[in-house]
Amino acid sequence: MEASLADSTQSQRGPSAATGGGKIHHIAIVSAGVGEPSTTTELARGIALKTGELLKNRGAHSEIALIELKNLSNDIAIASVTLQISPALQEALQTVQNSDAVIVASPVYKATYSGLFKSFWDIADSDIVLGLPLAVVATGGSERHALVPDTAMRSLFAFMRALIVPTGVMAATGDWGSSDLAAHQDRVAAELSALVMAHVHQNLLDSVGGKYTRTFKATFDDDADSKQSDVAADIDFDSSLMHLAAGGSL
Repeated sequence: MEASLADSTQSQRGPSAATGGGKIHHIAIVSAGVGEPSTTTELARGIALKTGELLKNRGAHSEIALIELKNLSNDIAIASVTLQISPALQEALQTVQNSDAVIVASPVYKATYSGLFKSFWDIADSDIVLGLPLAVVATGGSERHALVPDTAMRSLFAFMRALIVPTGVMAATGDWGSSDLAAHQDRVAAELSALVMAHVHQNLLDSVGGKYTRTFKATFDDDADSKQSDVAADIDFDSSLMHLAAGGSL
């Protein structure tokens, strides 16, 4: 991947991206790990690399983009209170939106994902992962947190209407290097690669995309007048909600 996301991301070619032609499947990792190196990031990276390997075995190309939220923490905090999104943060969000699969990973604090992780998704568009194959990954110091991927994380991305793979991965301190953890990583990679190769994201949007309620954002720049006109064209001013907002009754 030629473009990099400033200091916030790293890009690397998947096992088959350097050979042959055809479509390249983009795999995005969004990690809220804060260590250096981060075990949270490494857990997700292992799944991404295995996914790329499985895609290669099926004759497909892949590239991996790593978004480390610790490098965007200031941008995320500012965006959370001012709604001003920096170029680096916008590029990270765009990378997620343009991906074919996403692996999201967070350390566990107080029995749930981190505040940094949640803040990133709070400022993202509600449809950013709509219909995208997505894997949920967490790390923690205790097995008491084993259900975090399947409770807290799965419910968040179900709300965002992602296609979450059946298997979630949680790695406690004692799990590293175990055959069980490696087997879980392999299973998630197999599920993720199967959804990518089935083109479920595009097929879903082609089939029912028009029935989704889309969000929109007004942008202001040199071409502001035309963009505001496009936004206005998408608003139904005759709806009951708009009548209510104008002081009328339902």
